[in-house]
Amino acid sequence: MTFSGVRPGGEEILLPSPVRAQFDSARDAPADSFQGVFPLGKSPGVLTGLKIRGARGETLFSGIADIQRESSSGSGNLLRLTCRGLAGLLLDSEAVPRHYSFPSLPVIFERHVKPYGFSGYRGDGRAFQGTLRIAKGMSEWQAAAAFCKNFLGVAPRVRGDCFDASGETAGSPIRFDNLRGVRYFGAEVKNRCCDRISEIFVPDGDTGAYRSAAKDAETAALGILRNRYLSSPSADADAVLKAACRKAFAVTVDCPGAPAAETGAPAELRDPLLGAYGGLSVAAIRCVADADGTRTRYVLRKA
Repeated sequence: MTFSGVRPGGEEILLPSPVRAQFDSARDAPADSFQGVFPLGKSPGVLTGLKIRGARGETLFSGIADIQRESSSGSGNLLRLTCRGLAGLLLDSEAVPRHYSFPSLPVIFERHVKPYGFSGYRGDGRAFQGTLRIAKGMSEWQAAAAFCKNFLGVAPRVRGDCFDASGETAGSPIRFDNLRGVRYFGAEVKNRCCDRISEIFVPDGDTGAYRSAAKDAETAALGILRNRYLSSPSADADAVLKAACRKAFAVTVDCPGAPAAETGAPAELRDPLLGAYGGLSVAAIRCVADADGTRTRYVLRKA
């Protein structure tokens, strides 16, 4: 991999390989993050961004430099960078309040995403009937994500400098299997029954009386009774129940080397002791590279 710091104006300067680096990506976090410690021979000046490219020149990470620290001491001169993916700019920036009639992804991208350094988008480019309201105080990310949720039915992701609203799974499925798949040196299966919800109730729009809106048969089969009452009749009870179900179960796998999959990719684990677990997806990735080598931790949850 090659690491390039981005100066104001867009000029790139090649950085030495870091002595320690950490990359984090999570399905529920719009912006990936990177922290790196680099040997410092000469100050690069103010850096506003960072780009990481693979062996074939492909962009692995493109983001903003949130914090830059340079230190000089008898033990060595170091440059420390704390960065976020380009989605960080969308989260930090407030959108112009307005209403869109017949909104479309090209228009939303052009006005709320492209100005922040994105090269393009993926997704349905049709104009849709209806109105999209961008309220005061919404971030650019909230504005773009609201369109994607309400009209495309997807949760957007940022991949490099592309705004991906296609809803497609990233990359090929990954199978953790020391005999016939991706090798790993540690795995853990965690059940958090305390996070399970058996039934959700919402108030009736006319009478205000609470009625059942969603049930989790699996939680009920376990003999767990835990109810939740939502305050809005229009609340998405199924989404709340699904989120609780995902939170209640996780598989953690530790592997040597760099990430072999992206967040959102289908995944499964086959372990001679823990058993076989399918129907999962990669929910989070943490890759650390230091003097001990490169290793990646995957968190898998129910798809």
